[in-house]
Amino acid sequence: MRIRPSVRRRRGFTLVELMVVVAIIGLLAAVVTVNVMGQSHTARVERVRADMRAIGDALDLFKIACGTYPQQLQDLWERPSSNAARKWAGPYLKEYPPVDPWGNEYVYQFSGGGQYEIISYGADGAPGGTDEGTDLSSRTINSNQQ
Repeated sequence: MRIRPSVRRRRGFTLVELMVVVAIIGLLAAVVTVNVMGQSHTARVERVRADMRAIGDALDLFKIACGTYPQQLQDLWERPSSNAARKWAGPYLKEYPPVDPWGNEYVYQFSGGGQYEIISYGADGAPGGTDEGTDLSSRTINSNQQ
């Protein structure tokens, strides 16, 4: 009977090596998650800024066509019944009602003349608030660009 002198040993990963790799992947995932989660509010504010520019452009187009700003945002989507809107060439918005990144409708306040304000009440959807619930206004958001 003959015994093979050289039997190949199969080498694989040990349990310790696998645990080290899993720990490294976990640390990397934690670092990426922390960095990405911190940017979500900033991205939402940037979207609000872009939405307000788009709504402002639609309001300006309405004013060019009708001679005055609309009384309500719905007038950008549906022809208003007033005589001033007989030259209405809308709709001026693709979607109505426009909603902010938190799912709340934008608030439009028209004070007459050439003054209007578009407001997003933030994550809480109510006036006032702090942190992610801070109100964002078309009058202030563009002056706070960094």
